Amino acid sequence: MNATFGPHGGDPDRRLLFKGGRVLDYFPADLDAAPSPLVEDVDLRVRDCRIKERGPDLAREEGEEVVELDGATVLPGNVNSHMHLYMSLTSGAPKPPREPSDFKETLSEVWWNLDRCLDKDSVYLSAVAGAWDAVRSGTTLIFDNHSSLSFVRGSLDEVMRALTLVGVRGSLCYEVTDRAGKGVRDAAVEETERFLARRREGRDGCVAQFRAKVGAHASFTLEDRTLERLAAICDKYDASPHLHVGESFEDRAISRKRGWKDPVDRLFDAGLIRRGTVIAHGVDLNEGELARIDQAGAWMVHCGRSNMDSGIGRAQLRGWGDRAALGTNALDQNMWGELRTTYFRGRETQPADLDLEAAARLWFGGYRLAREHFGEPFGSLRSGAPADFIVLDNFQKTPLTTQTWLSHLLYDFHPWDIGSVWVGGRQVYRNGDGPPVPASEFQDTAMRLWKAMGWVTD
Repeated sequence: MNATFGPHGGDPDRRLLFKGGRVLDYFPADLDAAPSPLVEDVDLRVRDCRIKERGPDLAREEGEEVVELDGATVLPGNVNSHMHLYMSLTSGAPKPPREPSDFKETLSEVWWNLDRCLDKDSVYLSAVAGAWDAVRSGTTLIFDNHSSLSFVRGSLDEVMRALTLVGVRGSLCYEVTDRAGKGVRDAAVEETERFLARRREGRDGCVAQFRAKVGAHASFTLEDRTLERLAAICDKYDASPHLHVGESFEDRAISRKRGWKDPVDRLFDAGLIRRGTVIAHGVDLNEGELARIDQAGAWMVHCGRSNMDSGIGRAQLRGWGDRAALGTNALDQNMWGELRTTYFRGRETQPADLDLEAAARLWFGGYRLAREHFGEPFGSLRSGAPADFIVLDNFQKTPLTTQTWLSHLLYDFHPWDIGSVWVGGRQVYRNGDGPPVPASEFQDTAMRLWKAMGWVTD
């Protein structure tokens, strides 16, 4: 298996020419370029993980394999800006024996229960399951925030191994917390630094498959000294954090009860809200806090469906700045579903939180975040861009044009329309493919986890 991509890719020296596609992309290849969605009937030539050439009626070169698209739609792979792959095997789980009465109990009875029970094998298979969901939904890049309190050292390698098997890209981090004691916290800090150092040593392909951030749980689970240590790691590796802030009112309430400043103030004081910081949820943040976050160059990630499922309220998206994106948190990897639910929910009451311009800005945000973090022009399918794209089955009810692209994302594109997915010019999924691991292994591991959590008894 190639060190960068999974087994679906074939020969790393493969020369490909995609003929006759209707190509939608969102940006020029220039990293600093503003969004500029474009739909064209063009061919794509792929070499060395990238789009080498784009244009009408490109002639086949010697040794080149031609993929006839017959008018099928081609568009960039989707970006999930906040995910917890370790939660993937809770889909379909039974209810906990005691129904949580609030969000803090949801954390303690569900998610903190889960991350105490994860071992090496279940970390790997959870990540494979989540990555397989991703690629079948057209998601090719995942910003993942990992936690497994009983298996910390080496856990990010298992997540990386899983994403490598499936063939998707990832920004990985470990969710550091003090809630399991100093020993586990220190192991998590060490895992963070180990993985950052490994990623800095060199690239893992012509377009990097992995990057790293400094992960952290909600600030109410972090002591001041831990915040200082995380900030020092950020400074040492020129890195930025990925963490939850204001996921619910409990973040602020518990911080005040402990005699601390409000979360945003405390994180600013620690130096953890900085350019490139990824902040998930932001439900309980006010306009002043959101303005400070935007001015610092941090990113806000909206996880609307997860917020709804957890009953934690609605983020006030009207106050969010330009550096905003979409994530799924743990529900699934369907970014088209996330976009349309956010848009519809934002228009449910008046004044609306979202108009079409704001919906487009959130969609572009995932690619802008990825471009900034990886230093690669994701979201473009022009010369020099990574060859990460979705090919839809050749059926479109209505015409896709430069003027209608957003309406298609909101009302027309679905995972079942996907014919194939390509990452770095390698086919990592074709409609009808079976999972890279037998389904029985996922199911057996899920049942083992549910029993360990006390949700299933023999």
